[in-house]
Amino acid sequence: MAQDIHVLFPEIYEDLKRLARVQRSRIYGKKNLGTKSIVHEAYLNLIKNNTEVKSKNELFYLTSVVMRNIIIDNARAWNAKKRGSFSNEISLDQIDLISATRSSEILALDEALTDLGKDDKRLADNVTCRFFGGLTLKETSKALNLSLATVKRDWILARSILVQKLAI
Repeated sequence: MAQDIHVLFPEIYEDLKRLARVQRSRIYGKKNLGTKSIVHEAYLNLIKNNTEVKSKNELFYLTSVVMRNIIIDNARAWNAKKRGSFSNEISLDQIDLISATRSSEILALDEALTDLGKDDKRLADNVTCRFFGGLTLKETSKALNLSLATVKRDWILARSILVQKLAI
């Protein structure tokens, strides 16, 4: 049974802001700058696409996916700016989400994660929740409807595969 995203989102809003702060500090280093913009952009993307959710856990997962897309789009924008082909259509608020020095790293991770997803979607979903969504192991377990032990094993395996892919 689908639940209204307008009802569920406010219930997890503070959690999402916390996750965005974790994510922001991991990628950019400034803990409080732009965290609400990531959450609000994710919410708007979900609403724009008429997303239906079954539970808070599914909403956490979908928000992690959308946050990944926002971060990757932002990294691409930085790379375009570095090459001198920066588009005026991208807002300055969005550019602040990722630093220019980390954009290449984020894009390489996204490419490796996309490759991983072709081989094992569950592993890629785990990384999306943990890295891009900032979810804990327990939160990821709930979001993906998997046991905590499975999420732990998948996290270790996914990290080792990604390290190998990124080392090439």
